[in-house]
Amino acid sequence: MNSSSKEKDMKKQAILKLTLSFLIAAAALGTGCGQSGSTATDPADYGDYAGTDGMIHVSAESGSDTDGCGTEDSPFATLPCAAASLAPGRTIIVHDGTYDAFTLTETASGTEDAPVTIKAAEGESPVIKPTGDGDEVIGIHIVNAEHITIEGLEVEGGTHGIYYESTRDRGEMPLTDITIKDCTVHGVRGTHGICVYACNDLAPVKDLTMTGCEVYDCECGDSESTVFNGNIDGFEISGNLIHENNNIGIDMIGFEGNAAHPEGEGFDNLYDADYVRNGTCHDNVVYGISAEGNDAYLEDGEYDLCADGIYVDGGQDIEIYNNFVFCCDIGIEVATEHSPDDNPLFKVSGIDVHDNVVAGCEGWCGLCFGGYDADLGYTENCKFYKNTFIDNDTQIGVQRSRDNEIYGNLLAGGSTGVEYNEDCRPEDLSGNAIHDNVAAGLEEKDSWQAGYGKTYKSTDELLTGWTSRIEGRGSSFVPAEEYVKIYESWRED
Repeated sequence: MNSSSKEKDMKKQAILKLTLSFLIAAAALGTGCGQSGSTATDPADYGDYAGTDGMIHVSAESGSDTDGCGTEDSPFATLPCAAASLAPGRTIIVHDGTYDAFTLTETASGTEDAPVTIKAAEGESPVIKPTGDGDEVIGIHIVNAEHITIEGLEVEGGTHGIYYESTRDRGEMPLTDITIKDCTVHGVRGTHGICVYACNDLAPVKDLTMTGCEVYDCECGDSESTVFNGNIDGFEISGNLIHENNNIGIDMIGFEGNAAHPEGEGFDNLYDADYVRNGTCHDNVVYGISAEGNDAYLEDGEYDLCADGIYVDGGQDIEIYNNFVFCCDIGIEVATEHSPDDNPLFKVSGIDVHDNVVAGCEGWCGLCFGGYDADLGYTENCKFYKNTFIDNDTQIGVQRSRDNEIYGNLLAGGSTGVEYNEDCRPEDLSGNAIHDNVAAGLEEKDSWQAGYGKTYKSTDELLTGWTSRIEGRGSSFVPAEEYVKIYESWRED
């Protein structure tokens, strides 16, 4: 072999060794597009999504913002980096790990035919932990996005867990198809577990859903565990588990000014869009909601036990059914906290409350309706029927109201059957029709008038377990056994 042939053989061997070394290194790194372990704070440093299936993977434990490309084998490291690659039809898959808070704006929107989703990876439990000081330390913040679903994520801590809002920047185009699904929020210290503030007076939020979520161990001050507030037209609140928080469990609010029109722009009534309407609240379990220990309700050394399990505060045209509410200060309340002296729209109407089971509420009552003093707005043209009330201190409380119908309900036990709020004028308490109900076991016999309906000697005549024995009276919905056991445990304590 001549020297030239020897040199060629040596070069071939060198290339072979280099290629082999590269393949070994690639195998050690996996088949992804980059290396793991780095994050980026400047969006300009984010890696580009290289997937072809529309699934953007993010892993706090093994991802990289600078070298990752969002595939399963080479995930991004942070949610802001993953969100930068969102486009209609794409889904962010969030893997195990702890993540910082993140914000999504209208650029994260999908379309009707190609929505976007941010969801936990199947079988995994990622956690978002917001940090910082101030009045708004938000875990997941969504502003003016639509056709979007948040699914299966857990938020721990902060002042707000999940916060969706619309603003006037959106203009006259409604925001539609917003879903918060199967999320868990806990450890909030400040304001809300899950909240939606529809603050755009020019166009509503529509097709809004909160379903399958759990919210617990939240200190809410004078706010709510979960709330829909403002210009919302069409919503569903269903299948949620809300428990052991120190203020209202589920609230549907109007007339707080969040979506009021600015003065001087020619609107006939500044509040004609500022209320939640046309929705349903059903199949939720709400318990352990009490203002006990909440200093926002500390008056003269005592706590005002006024926290509702479910509250309509100024909402309109809402159906509330198949909910199990127990061991709250107040079970279900339908009212407004604003005076018609300030605006004729400040009232509540079109609320149907039926087939709910409300038990063991001892702050005041199982059901109340109407403005709580002489000057607050009326609850009117609402129906409260076929509910089961068990062992609430007062079963039904009547406040400033008119033209409502209360019928087909079953009242078992409790101290008082029907109580009228003495802070309201008598003429504002008498314009309702209470009839064809059944009751047994009331301690205060004179709190039940013959016109309200038939009384029985024993609650056993009314109920078999949690099922009504009287046709057409009480709830057709019966709570699941697992929640009945929780109720019994709470009552024993």
